[in-house]
Amino acid sequence: MSMGRDFVETVARYGERPAMISGEETVSYAGMIAQADHVAAHLRSLGIGAGDRVGIAVQNPIETILAILACWRLDATAAIIDFRVPPPQRARLARDFVFAAMLESRALVADPDYPSVLFQRDWRFASTGGGPEGPATCAHPAFIAFTSGTTGDPKAYTQPHSVLISRHRDLARPADRVAPRYMTPLSLSFISVRSYALSVLLEGGLVQFAPPVFTPSELIEDLLAFGATATSLPPATIAQMVRLVGERPTALLPAITDLRSTGGPAQPETKLAAYRNLSPGYRFSYASTLTGRVTMLAGKDVLARPETAGRLIEGVRVDILDAEGNLLPLGQPGTIKVWSGTVAPLALLPGNRLGVDPQTMGPGWGIAGDVGFMDGEGFLTIVDRLEDMIVRGGVSVAPQELEKILRGHPGVAEVAVVGFPHDVLGQEIAAFIVAEGDLAPAEMRAYITANIAPEKRPREIRFVPSLPYSDNGKILRRKLVEMVPS
Repeated sequence: MSMGRDFVETVARYGERPAMISGEETVSYAGMIAQADHVAAHLRSLGIGAGDRVGIAVQNPIETILAILACWRLDATAAIIDFRVPPPQRARLARDFVFAAMLESRALVADPDYPSVLFQRDWRFASTGGGPEGPATCAHPAFIAFTSGTTGDPKAYTQPHSVLISRHRDLARPADRVAPRYMTPLSLSFISVRSYALSVLLEGGLVQFAPPVFTPSELIEDLLAFGATATSLPPATIAQMVRLVGERPTALLPAITDLRSTGGPAQPETKLAAYRNLSPGYRFSYASTLTGRVTMLAGKDVLARPETAGRLIEGVRVDILDAEGNLLPLGQPGTIKVWSGTVAPLALLPGNRLGVDPQTMGPGWGIAGDVGFMDGEGFLTIVDRLEDMIVRGGVSVAPQELEKILRGHPGVAEVAVVGFPHDVLGQEIAAFIVAEGDLAPAEMRAYITANIAPEKRPREIRFVPSLPYSDNGKILRRKLVEMVPS
């Protein structure tokens, strides 16, 4: 199965029906296919072909979709990167994962230390004559999907076309439903947003990419003006919206039949308020880059069991394991092991090493690193993270990832990164630094700005004489969280 071939064959039937909107631009289905083929021709002229990996750090979401389809037409693998990621981080990704090219929206002042290619708008409307030759195969993965991992090193999972198709079938709605109108302000670098947008296009729906900077009231106005029937939003944004609208006799957005909470945990009271006051189409799910979607909390289950992550979706099994790998009974928390047809088959590690970590993945199963328990009614409850993952405004951040970058500054002797509670974003990020010599705060701030993407930058920088460690040498992060004023 080839997602690229299936996508083109499926959407060709929709012709001149509008497919995507971004700002003042609207692209039809026919235009999307034609423009993607033109982009593929230009990529081929640059020497990109089957098996190559292409980083896509393009600001325009329509052009991001076109670049994805162009890669698939050439049997190349797409790697979607937030366009706000700083050049040093892009260089690390390009080097560690062996990109043939990094497509970008703007030329840099200095020559980048990676294979940068400026995405030209006119690629979309004129071919070089060197485009795809016949239907694309599916010999190489559709995506490599990045995750923060547990070691601080960038890690990715491969998403073969077969797995991607299975994940899209999981998102599909009944055939007798009206084609969805999907709007989101989130970046396509979010795997869940990318998957949802592509699934809507497969159904002949309309995708509107809203501006990423908004207030809750502006977002509500945009959803109403567009006539949205579906959207994906981080829990923190949904929490802001429910605080804004307050208690209501009827839901504010009843036309939205799928209000998807994505990118992190949500509080039970937020789930209840979203269901009652925003839309009865509110849905919360537990998912990971490794496993795909595992649960769904929707409908009356939101009212009955808001403290849970929902019921297992069809075709998924969960085992709860103790520290020795033994099955635990219902109600007892342990490591969550997921069995599913949507589990990524391989990890891709820095240095272009493909492999399987036998501790976290195997044929048809994956362990994403969460602790939870199943109950007798079939609900999964997430208790904690095995690692101290931070979720800031829907963006998952591994402390070790930031610590590795911060240790790259010669003036940093030791560093620890923690998340602390924040009313709007869920969590904020603090970095505790033991300096070597006279490291000025302004210098550290400048280094952070140059090397860390905006959504992952620590907002609190504390210089401390030492870090607290346990007897076995682990940083006592909770003690550091206590040092951040509430």
